[in-house]
Amino acid sequence: MCCNRQLFREPGWEAQRREPRPLPSGAEPDEADNLDRAMRRACSAVHDIAMSNDWAWFVTLTLDARQVDRYDMTAITRKMNNWLDNHVRRHGLAYVLVPERHKDGAVHFHGFFNDALRAVDSRHKDGHGHRVYNLPQWTLGFTTAIALYGNKQSAVGYVCKYVSKQREKIGGRWYYSGGALRKPEIQLTDANIEDMEAAPEARRFEVPQLPNIRFAALTSQGFCDVNQPPAKICENGDGLTFFGLSTAAAAPPAPAAPVHGAKKMTPKKLT
Repeated sequence: MCCNRQLFREPGWEAQRREPRPLPSGAEPDEADNLDRAMRRACSAVHDIAMSNDWAWFVTLTLDARQVDRYDMTAITRKMNNWLDNHVRRHGLAYVLVPERHKDGAVHFHGFFNDALRAVDSRHKDGHGHRVYNLPQWTLGFTTAIALYGNKQSAVGYVCKYVSKQREKIGGRWYYSGGALRKPEIQLTDANIEDMEAAPEARRFEVPQLPNIRFAALTSQGFCDVNQPPAKICENGDGLTFFGLSTAAAAPPAPAAPVHGAKKMTPKKLT
């Protein structure tokens, strides 16, 4: 991605944390806006982790009521952390998981695992004809695991939707992640936007929050939706974060190659 102004920070520089903007006299913070911003930050973090790493399985983990109270997030988190930490240390597990509530309030998890755990054919297929596996090392309940296929971006977007659809930080965490995870690889270089705009595969677009600035991106080999701008904007108190852009070729089956994107980073702690 390229623009006609120096928007992206040079390596070695950090953004100063700005003070929150004062509210008008008598105004109250908008809880809905705060929640939306928190969800966008969480979606951005899950997206970055998922797109930057190699995965073998899309997994759904459910809990057995005989093992743990499925409605008590304190008990669930304690059990989950013990199980995850054990398999990271002993087997090299890497993961990103998003919790979701059933209609009755019980919690289960969706996300990605690498190939560290043993998989057993369940002899069933999903609604699209893909074989469903079980992970016997998951001892807290029941599992389904489907080998990744098709467009990686679509699978990542599917998991990210679980963050935003609930509008709830279940148990105080939007997501779980761990193991030997790579971070997004960021490369900054001087480029001429006119040259990029002239490329046949270039896509020009604008960002409403940044008027009078032109953007262009090469999208023909990326994960970008051709019907949407190739960069999504996440606003927070520290500035604008660009995410969702890739110029890496999509690999139909997992594992896929790490994604190389262009992104303005704001230092943040993953939860």
